[in-house]
Order: sequence, then C-alpha cells, then structure tokens
Amino acid sequence: MRDFVILGSSIITPPPNSQPPSSSSSSSTPQHRHPIIKPHKPPPLSKLNPLSPRNNSSTLLQTPLKPKQFDTCDIDSEVNPELLANAVLVGIKGKNVRSVIESLNKVESIAKISLSTHLDAPVIANECRQLVTSGHIEEAVELMEVLSRFQLSIAELVQPSDILKRCVLKRKPILAVRYASLLPQALILFCQIISEFGKSRDLVSALKAYDVMKKNLKRPNMYIYRAIIDACGLCGDFMKSRYIYEDLLNQKTTPNVYVFNSLMNVNAHDFSYSLNLYQNMQKLGVKPDVTSYNILLKVCCVAGRVDLAQDMYKELKHLESVGQLKLDVFTYSTILKVFADRKLWQMALKIKHDMLSAGVSLNTVAWSSLINAFAHAGHVEQAIQLFEEMLLSGCEPNTQCFNIILNACVEGCQYDRAFRFFHSWKGNKMLVSFDESNNNNSEQGGMHNVTTVPTGVSSSHILSFTERFPFAPTTSTYNILLKACGSNYYHAKALINEMRTVGLSPNQISWSILIDICGASENVDGVVEILKTMIDSGIKPDVIAYTTAIKVCVESRNFTQALILYEEMQSYGTLPNLVTYNTLLRARGKYGSLREVQQCLAIYQDMRRAGFKPNDYYLEELIEEWCEGVIQDSGEYECEYSYNKKPEIERPQSLLLEKIATHLLKRVADILAIDVQGLTKVEARLVILAVLRMIKENYAFGHSVNDDILIIIGATKADESPSKEILEVQEAIIKLLWNELGLEALPAKTSFAPNDRTKLQNPKLLNLSLKALPADNALASTSGVHTRRPAVLQRLKVTKKSLHRWLQRKVSVK
Repeated sequence: MRDFVILGSSIITPPPNSQPPSSSSSSSTPQHRHPIIKPHKPPPLSKLNPLSPRNNSSTLLQTPLKPKQFDTCDIDSEVNPELLANAVLVGIKGKNVRSVIESLNKVESIAKISLSTHLDAPVIANECRQLVTSGHIEEAVELMEVLSRFQLSIAELVQPSDILKRCVLKRKPILAVRYASLLPQALILFCQIISEFGKSRDLVSALKAYDVMKKNLKRPNMYIYRAIIDACGLCGDFMKSRYIYEDLLNQKTTPNVYVFNSLMNVNAHDFSYSLNLYQNMQKLGVKPDVTSYNILLKVCCVAGRVDLAQDMYKELKHLESVGQLKLDVFTYSTILKVFADRKLWQMALKIKHDMLSAGVSLNTVAWSSLINAFAHAGHVEQAIQLFEEMLLSGCEPNTQCFNIILNACVEGCQYDRAFRFFHSWKGNKMLVSFDESNNNNSEQGGMHNVTTVPTGVSSSHILSFTERFPFAPTTSTYNILLKACGSNYYHAKALINEMRTVGLSPNQISWSILIDICGASENVDGVVEILKTMIDSGIKPDVIAYTTAIKVCVESRNFTQALILYEEMQSYGTLPNLVTYNTLLRARGKYGSLREVQQCLAIYQDMRRAGFKPNDYYLEELIEEWCEGVIQDSGEYECEYSYNKKPEIERPQSLLLEKIATHLLKRVADILAIDVQGLTKVEARLVILAVLRMIKENYAFGHSVNDDILIIIGATKADESPSKEILEVQEAIIKLLWNELGLEALPAKTSFAPNDRTKLQNPKLLNLSLKALPADNALASTSGVHTRRPAVLQRLKVTKKSLHRWLQRKVSVK
C-alpha cells in the first residue's frame, strides 16, 4: 500500500516510486527516525494512523499537533527541520501545493523554525515557475509567503517581472504588492507595479496598490508618490493627481523636486495651475532643476504663451551664465517648438545659433522643430535646406522629418515635388529632389543664405547618410500624399491600395480625404460606397468622415442623401459637430415644401439641444421667404414688411425659429392655438404665415381644419390696459389676416360683425380683454402669469368658416 505522510490533519501522498524503508532503518540512528515533534508520552500503537506503518521513517507526525502538549521554552528543540523539509519537497513534487501551504501554516502556529538550509531551492523554484506559467499566481505567491516565514530566501525563485506582468494582466494589484513585499527591492517593485498599471490604463488598480503601500509604509515615500502621479497622467485623470498632492501636503510633508516635476507635467494643459505649482515649489524651498524649467516651457508651448516662454528662456540663459544650471538639448528643443508652432522662424534660427554656441548638438527633435518652423511659414526651400544640413551634421532623421518636408510641399501646392521626394525616399535617392530644389529659384532670396550647404560636399556624400537611415512610410505619410492627389480620385485610390500592400491600414483621416477627393467630381454614389467600405474594414466613421460626405451630398444638391447620412451617423452614436449642422442648414437656397422646412427646423433644434449656438440669420431668411409665399401665391397683395432690409445687428434674435418649429413640427390637426407671446410684430407675422402655409400644404393632401384657430397675443393684469407692444402686435396681425389674406379675425368669445373691418382694424375700438376663465388656466399659465390672480389674455380667433373659404380659394388659384 502507498505510504502517507501525515502533517497535522493534512495527508500528503508521496510519489508512487518512493521506496518504503527497510526494516533495518527502524533501528538506525535516533535523529533519522524520531518525528518532527516528540510527544511527551508516546501514544499506543492502536491510536496510530493505520495508513502510516511503523516501518515508514518519513512519517512526520504520529499524532495531531496540539500546542498544549509542548513547553514553550523547548519548542525549537522538539522540531526536526530536516524531516519537515523532506515532507515539503515530497508534497511539492506530488503537486499538493495547497496541502503543503495549509500544513506549513499549522506548523508555523506551533513552532518557529528555519528551513533555509534544508530545502532544495531548485525544486521549489521549478515548482513556483510552473505555477506562474500555468496561471496559478495566487498559489505561487502564497507558497512563497509561507516559505519566507520559514527563513527561505525567495529572491531567486522566480523572475519578479513574470509575476508582476501576470498580476497586471489579471488586474490583481493587491497580490502584486504582497509578492513585492517579500523581496528586498520592495520599494523599487512598488513603483514598478504602479507604473505598469498606469501603462495599461488601469488607474483603479494602480490606486488600490498605492493605498495598500501607503498603509504599510511608516512614512511617505516620494518615489511611490511620483509613480502614482505619473500613472494619473498616463490614464488622463489629472484631477486625481491633484488630490494626491493635497494629501501629501496634509501630512505636513514637503514634496521633492521630482514629485513637483511629475505633477506639473501631468497638469501641463492647465497653465494657471502649473504656474501656481511652480510658485508653491519656490515657497516651500524646493529648488527647481533643468527638468522643472523644461516642463514649464512645455506648459507655455501648450498654452501658446510665446511671451512667457521668451522671458523664461532669458532667465534660464542668465542662470546658465552664473553657473547655477546647464541647459540641455531638451530645453532648446522645447523652446524651438514654441517658436515653430507660432511660425516664428527667425527666433527659431536664433535658438539654433545659441545651441551651437553653447556646444549643444541638435537632436532629431530639435531639427524637426526647426524644419517645421520654416514649413509652417511656407518656406519650402529653406525647410529642405535645413533637412540637408541635418544630414550633414550626422543627426539621424526619422519619419517625422520626412513627413514635415512632404507636408510643406503639399501646403505650398507643390504636389509633383512631394511625390518625387516620396519616390526618391523609397528608392534611397533623395538627392535627386534636393539637387532640383537647389537649381530652382528661391522664393525668398534673402533667406537662402541662412542655412547654406557647405561647398565642396558632393551629392554622393549626402546620399550616404540616406542609405544608412532607411525608413518605412507611415499612415501619416500616405495621408499627406493623399492631399497631394488634388481631385484625381483614381490616383488617391491607388495610394490606398498601396498602403494595404505595404501592411498599413487606412485610418479615419485617410478615408475622409478620399471622400473629399471623390466628392470633388460630385460622385455621391462613390462617397456612399467609400463609407460602406470603411465600415466593412472595421473602422467606425468619425464626425469628420460623415461631415465630409454630407458636404459632398450638399454640394451635389442631393439633400435627401445628406439627411440619410445625418440620421445614419446618429444611429452609429457619432455626434455631429458645428460644421455638420451648418453644412445641413445652409444646404438650401429656398424651400419648396413643408417637409423641407420641417427637416431643417428639426436639425436646427438638434443643434440647439447639442449646445451649439447657431447663426439664425441665414435660416431666418429662408423661413421668411417660405412663409411669405402664402401671400405671394395669390398675387393680390404686396408685403409691406421688408424683413430682409433690416441690418443684421437689428434683426431680432428671439425665439422666432423656436416658435415656428414648435408649430410646424406638429400635425395640422393639433394646431388649435398659435402662441406669439413675447414676439415682435414682424416675428409674429412670420409665425402665423408659417402655420397658415403648413395648413395650406396639408389641405392639398386631404387634411382639413376642423376647428377655429386661436392666436394668443399676450397677457396683462385685470386692472391694467394692454401694453404698447401687445397693441402693435395685435394691430399687425389683424392687418395681415383681414387685409392681406382675407381671413376673419375676431376677438375670442366676443361677437362682432364679420364685415365690420374698419372697426376691427382699429385696436383702440376693440375691447379684446377677456378675463381668464377656469378653462383658460392652461393658457394663462403659458403666459407666465400666476393662475391664482385674474389675468387678461389678448386673443384673436380665426374662424373655421373663413379658413375653409381661404383654403378653397388658394387651391383653385393654384
């Protein structure tokens, strides 16, 4: 029968090939046969485990462990470390790791012993590596934890990076901290744990690890604080980095310069906050280093504060002159970028001169920024000359440098030159394009001598640099070349195919440029097909792609397809931007039907709800033209309101379009009241005309009007006369309805003779004041007057009978 090793209450099965000891071994030296813990009184044989025969010398315990059986002063002398180590190895080899962990925990609660000289470290290390490889990280860490408490060094058992990597993948920050705490380089590993979680954009796990570390440390550790702040920056949560900084200050601890640098770098987008950090840094007595100033220059670059960057650069030059610090290449590169972004190429050249004077060689970033300064300013020739100088200096260029040159050619409309440069790049013959550029006339001869190629240098010498630095084009490279295709759709499509051939995937920018090129020939079907291909390739079109496609449809006068794309982009969860809305709202030169007006008003309302402030001028003109069509169709009356002649600054920026949209987006059967409260007389005219035109168009499709229409003009208190504004609006509406349209407009619930137009046209002769009855409470509440107090609504009623006569007359005229 297979033997068993009893360890406390756990049973560990040894491997099948283990041989039972011989009978002579039972009478061997005592230290080879006594158990780990000697009981004070040997138990009778009848109480021994039947599965542990007397001839098994590997038996660890003959009775369950009970702490009360041992004297505390003699515990260590009662334990046999060698037999315990042998049992641990047997259990590990038998893949009973969980039983070994539980049993060692029980032994640890009874006796404190050391197994460092008795365990076979390679066997333990092999098992731990297998556990880690198979994904059982918890068991591996628990085994190393319990073995460390038995004085076993676990530093060499496994590679820390293997465990930490798997903990990051499985999002187990607490387990990673537990393992790192077992190693002598725990502080370094703590920072690495936070950093790795930050790189994986898992800030929640990084913060959990940070909280555990903070509790276990006796005092704040600046390395850990810097690591968690950097993780906040990687995850884009700059506010959390500020809370961590405040927590550090609340502990009455002064951050060091590295913590301040990380905090300023994470908050570089916030100019005022970064500047306050710099000032607090000085107040706390922390001396800034070169990195601090480099980050501050970056802050100025992001904020576009060239003036402050210049002042800081002067201060840095002064500090360098007195020997307090030494400017490095990063300082110069950053200030170069500040000037390059603002197209200040003269200042950028001065920085280059300062660098060379200080003995600082320009690196790739510095050269790229300098070249970019000329490229942004439109000086293509000088940008290419700087690139040649970069090659001569021995600085290794990168793809970004080439892309800057290509983009400069495209921005300068030198499309052929861009393609020649690109093909020479791929063929390692860049000097062909360079020699051509040197033979061309300079755009600005005065600048040609700024960066002159040294004489006596052959083209083959420069070509040797290009042969040493081969580059593969990127997606950005092809996107620049797509712009150089102009309106040649087939050339652009060939470039897209070439991208795929070289292993690059077109991105959203690539497809958007292709859509724009296709739209230049008003090929709406081709644009829709490109969008479909883009979706099929797994790329979700962004707002730029959809807006470009909508623009093509609008320019091709296919407004129906533009609306389809507008609805499609919303169904995909892509939110329109201001350009999208303006493109749709300005698509029409005139409205032909109610449906078209309703579509544009729906887009207008979407734009307002999205938080964009629309320019109502263009849309109001179209709405006015459409509304006035009600009168112009009859040809009897001439409009006496010249809305378009009003200066734009005097045009009413009120709720005009909102009022029109409120009525026109309803069904004709729902139009029982037209609310013109708060509108001027011109705005009220347009709202009423818009509703009447809608009624007329719907009547032609068989929708009749079944009730009178109420026009709510305004509300006043019971004891007050109507205001001058209300009377003006009232008079304008009556003139419109009676004189221009031939409709009967009566005071609500007041009997007047239908043919008494003279009296109706004179507001002073009318008593249109009606106290709000209980049934009118809803209308009174819309006016903004409290319903508990008596209110007078100024209302007009357009009778159903006159509406039918007007509609029949309009239809017959049509």
